[in-house]
Amino acid sequence: MTEPAHDLTHAPAPTALRLSPTAEVVQLPWTALRRSDLNPRRAFDDKALFELATDIYHKGVLQNLVVRPHPTEAGAYEVAAGERRYRAVGLLVEGLELVDDQGGPSDVLRVPEGYAVPCRVQPMTDSQLVEIAVTENFQREDVTPLEEADGFSRLVGLGMKPGEIAARSGRDVRLVEQRLTLASGLGKEARKLLTEGRINVAQAQVIAQTTGELKKHLVRLVKDNPRAYSADQLRKLTTEGRLLVSDALFDAEASGLLIVEDLWGITPAYFRDTHKAQALQLEAIEAQAQADRDSGAWAFVDVVPSEYVQNLPWREYEHYGPENLRGVLYLHSSSGQMKRHERVVRKADVQAAQKVQQAAERTQAAQNRAQTPPEDRPVKDAAHRVGQEARARVLWGQLVNDPQRCLALTVQGLFETASEVKVRVDVAPSLSIPLPEVVAVVDHWTTERPDLFQSHKEGTMVSRVSGPKLHAALMELCTDDLLGLLAYHLHDSLHHWSGTAPSVRPGELAVYVAAQTGADVRLSQEWEVTEEFLSAYTIPQLTALAATMPRDAQPGLAPGVSKKELMGRIVEMAPRLKAAGWVPDVVTFSR
Repeated sequence: MTEPAHDLTHAPAPTALRLSPTAEVVQLPWTALRRSDLNPRRAFDDKALFELATDIYHKGVLQNLVVRPHPTEAGAYEVAAGERRYRAVGLLVEGLELVDDQGGPSDVLRVPEGYAVPCRVQPMTDSQLVEIAVTENFQREDVTPLEEADGFSRLVGLGMKPGEIAARSGRDVRLVEQRLTLASGLGKEARKLLTEGRINVAQAQVIAQTTGELKKHLVRLVKDNPRAYSADQLRKLTTEGRLLVSDALFDAEASGLLIVEDLWGITPAYFRDTHKAQALQLEAIEAQAQADRDSGAWAFVDVVPSEYVQNLPWREYEHYGPENLRGVLYLHSSSGQMKRHERVVRKADVQAAQKVQQAAERTQAAQNRAQTPPEDRPVKDAAHRVGQEARARVLWGQLVNDPQRCLALTVQGLFETASEVKVRVDVAPSLSIPLPEVVAVVDHWTTERPDLFQSHKEGTMVSRVSGPKLHAALMELCTDDLLGLLAYHLHDSLHHWSGTAPSVRPGELAVYVAAQTGADVRLSQEWEVTEEFLSAYTIPQLTALAATMPRDAQPGLAPGVSKKELMGRIVEMAPRLKAAGWVPDVVTFSR
């Protein structure tokens, strides 16, 4: 007999969002969640949901959902990934009855409506939500071919190409193309047959490649006797060359061709003289294509024979490309079926246009460089990286001795999603070469506490344990150790630049903290010019740089001096420049 039901209906519901240690996941009441109509998945196995609900009741929701603020309902959230978990909790909210096989009283598993569900909340557009939902479905083992096909179709609707879908899903491009055909061409009745398992994917794939009366004919055949018509047999029926009267684009009666009709109406009517019928069909297709050419509205009009006409031959044509390269493609099969695809582009044309554009951009860039005076050209990234390292070093020295500010910055980083402070080390920007001071900290912890920390890359450190184990271990450390670890996480954050290019200046918060902590003064006391720094400058830039130095520390310059000699003269003045507190703009804390 099972134990009495655990009725949690009176448990208090969460009243506010609670940040997890990752500062990304929040606990939301189940009543605040809504399923999304954009999710391409429609079928959910009742038995699997029952098992998941039972597991959640005893262990909780172990994997967070991904949600967005609901676009029309204030205070609600739309589920992008994790609808199975959402539905399973819903079963528990309704009350999940467990029946005793031995005839004893049943047990009811129930949770309150306000049951807390871990969710990662992030703003996203409709298209981003669809992509997240479809991507999650890719990772499921029980995804059906039709669900996969509909997911691929959704991604194509978002502008994604078959090759991109293949790369994201780990599928072969050919399989993606087949699934897209399945989604677009199967039809309502054949979809039902496939969903119910009355036909297999191979049979459905052949049906999806047909149109009109031929599609209806194949569906009737497999519906009445699916075992008698394998995929190969269906494929033979579509390619045996008969031209159906229903597919004729010419006047069947005026053609004088003999029409064969089935007295029972099972087989569609077709022309007895296949060759003449196909010739007339091709003439009709060419006439339509010529009308498109004469209109002048398209960059090209192609007539291409194809075994299947429903979808594009993806290796030669695609739906995406420049407007001026768009054209019309007529695909026709030996059985007379024809499909007109508008606004497609030839891949070869797109590639040729891209090469021309890239050549023009290279030419323009070369002209711009030739027209730009040497002194106005930007300093190479190497100089900016020297500045970044210098700012990082002095900020490290100040923050490691300022625990109050580290704690304040941590709180600020947790509250401000757009903050310059990146609390998590895996999203913080980093230098190309870690500071020796940081390497020493990492070496210390990975040596002294290898049970807690490990390093896979010089200057970086990750924890070996997580959750309660990590929390318990951290609580055993002294305050100084905790503050040292906090400084490790923060040091590589505040010195950083606000963009991806090294030449972008430090953020406003970094400049403010540098002034408050005296890091800017420390920088002027410690920084010293080196050949590595100067090598990033051209001769005109070095001359301009020398002009910013204190008069009594300026190197003597002579016309025609080489860059190496000029750098040497500046390095000779390095002690004087350091004593004078001279720091170039590339290195300073300034906006």
